[in-house]
Amino acid sequence: MKFVLRATSLVSAILIAAPAFGQVVVNSFQAPVAPGSEVADAWYSNDVRPGGTASIVDLSGAGGNLENNQPLPTGAARLTTDGTTAAKAEVTTYRDFGAASTVLNDISLGYSYFKSPTSEMAAAPSMKLLIYAPGGTGDNYGALIYEPYWNLVPGGAGTPTQGDWINLAIDENAGSGNDAAGGWWWNGGFEIGSGAGGPPLRSLAEWAAAFQSSDATDFANARVVGLQMGIGTYNINQDDYFDNVSISTNGLSRTYDFEAGRTTSVPDTGATALMLGAGLLALFGMSRRKRAS
Repeated sequence: MKFVLRATSLVSAILIAAPAFGQVVVNSFQAPVAPGSEVADAWYSNDVRPGGTASIVDLSGAGGNLENNQPLPTGAARLTTDGTTAAKAEVTTYRDFGAASTVLNDISLGYSYFKSPTSEMAAAPSMKLLIYAPGGTGDNYGALIYEPYWNLVPGGAGTPTQGDWINLAIDENAGSGNDAAGGWWWNGGFEIGSGAGGPPLRSLAEWAAAFQSSDATDFANARVVGLQMGIGTYNINQDDYFDNVSISTNGLSRTYDFEAGRTTSVPDTGATALMLGAGLLALFGMSRRKRAS
């Protein structure tokens, strides 16, 4: 299914004024706010649907691998879904990370996740990069999704490890060379249809080349405007965790440490508003098909 949003419903500028480097301690997921009121380095519960929860918890006393092997003690983000297929838990931080043509060709990402044992074996916290081209033709946005399920070594698709923390390091070439296993899938835009939770799977650099070929006009103006973590629809009975989310690109570097009860530490000297379009929050919250995390 294709979603079209008129360019006039989005503002064309994303204003940001923050130092380039720093670690950010995040102690809560903020409720969605009016477009244009988002703060850089804050995280928002922009798409938590009935049956899903997103919270930041203290793992002190949890015991086992969950507590003892956590990457950044003592807290972590927790995502849950119930037994309904419509449940979803997704959180987002917004900023202008730079031109998509630059970012997708030169980026380092990482995160750690813990998947609790469950009957839904494939699901685990996934990462999204949100891409939007101001003033585009109507097919000027979408999200690239990295799921552990598709990126197991060797061989790609399989069951992510349960019951222990897994640390991921991802760059612009991760998953290159094999469109069936390994890499990111695309939920549609820039004249390329949705992978509906699966292939084609490509590295970020390969996706940049594909967008340039499919829709050079819009992609020339495209920006990476958000970083998301989540559990998508059709992933039932999840009780999973993530932490230590990092991104380094275009002269900016951030590591997000999710800690319950600790004062938020943001490297900006003051609150930094993002001027985002009036449809942007809803735009990337659409669940298109199974595992649209």
